[in-house]
Amino acid sequence: MYLRMVEAIVKIDGEELLGEIYSDKILSSLGNTPGCIFAGLLHSREQNRKYISLTLWQSEKDAFNYEVSGEYQRNREKVQDFLESGSEWKIQLSKDHTVEYIPVPAEPIIRTYPVAKSEDPLPAEIPVHSSCLRILSLKINTGYKEEFIHIFNSDILPELKKVEGCLFAFLLDNSENNGEMISLSIWDHADSVDQYETSGPYKSFLEKVDHTLGGLYQWKMALENRSKTKTAVTSQDIKISKFSLITGKTFT
Repeated sequence: MYLRMVEAIVKIDGEELLGEIYSDKILSSLGNTPGCIFAGLLHSREQNRKYISLTLWQSEKDAFNYEVSGEYQRNREKVQDFLESGSEWKIQLSKDHTVEYIPVPAEPIIRTYPVAKSEDPLPAEIPVHSSCLRILSLKINTGYKEEFIHIFNSDILPELKKVEGCLFAFLLDNSENNGEMISLSIWDHADSVDQYETSGPYKSFLEKVDHTLGGLYQWKMALENRSKTKTAVTSQDIKISKFSLITGKTFT
């Protein structure tokens, strides 16, 4: 399985229309695209105008064919008017030698990840509006990737799927990007995620893979264990992002 995410910033007055067009036009297009398993429009809980189009594919080849066929570009054009222009400006001299400031349109950010392992099918129905997508990013120490994947898939993933409110979970391999591995999970409600993180098994899951995480993270935890008043921020800190599902559909 293969995951593809397209990130974009939406205009203030375009959020409602974006959801309608995605639901009416883009989902139907992706439903007829070979290899597409799921598509959904997600809204960031941390950045108000940040949205993600998330698609799951049977293979990397299916996702690649979708893009090169021109269908991705046609879908993008359906929502282009609702996307924010970039904050970057290009400066050039006009024909009469005065300075012109030309805004450079913001290009949506495309991220793709292979799924490290997945045997379970997606739920046939995922509740929109109330459900929450959680993205957990961890940086793995050199030489510990295979051990981390084994622990996650054998010890953590089966127990995570039993946690109340967890609808689906899998591991994404982005290790070429500074050893990053991503745990992605879909929940019935944001409250279920909060419960899992505060009083659920999240801490015990993290302890299982602590020794595989990056050296800077290990140093930070040692520092904070020695002194409760000292904290540090490193490039290997665990990062959590959460999104609400605006609309989405699983395809057979």
